[in-house]
Amino acid sequence: MANSTPIAREDHWSRPVAMAPDGQWLSLREVIEEEPARFSFIQLTPDQQSELVAERIRQRPKFDVGILGLGVLSKKRAINEVQARTRVGRTLIEVEQRMIARLIKRAIEGNLKYANWKMEDTMMQRLL
Repeated sequence: MANSTPIAREDHWSRPVAMAPDGQWLSLREVIEEEPARFSFIQLTPDQQSELVAERIRQRPKFDVGILGLGVLSKKRAINEVQARTRVGRTLIEVEQRMIARLIKRAIEGNLKYANWKMEDTMMQRLL
């Protein structure tokens, strides 16, 4: 009988979650497997946080978020909102900050396989 336990998407492992001292983005896989020196999300400047979130959105295979009164945000618009740090952009940054913390925690605990693909979308809906 096949195991029906949800498995984390590959993009969770490959998308950036931190910054190396040389300014390069570090993926979740690199942070967990290699434990490099890094700056965590909260150690980044607001501009660096915006760029990290914009890069995470860029690397998502699909991105569309519906916001009451605004409609559906495309990937391009979401990136623009984040980079401009608008109210919507700041909310997206907060969502990603929480998502990154949750992903790292679950990966360290060995429980990332339980973080199914709906987790990110659910967090986004709660905060928007």
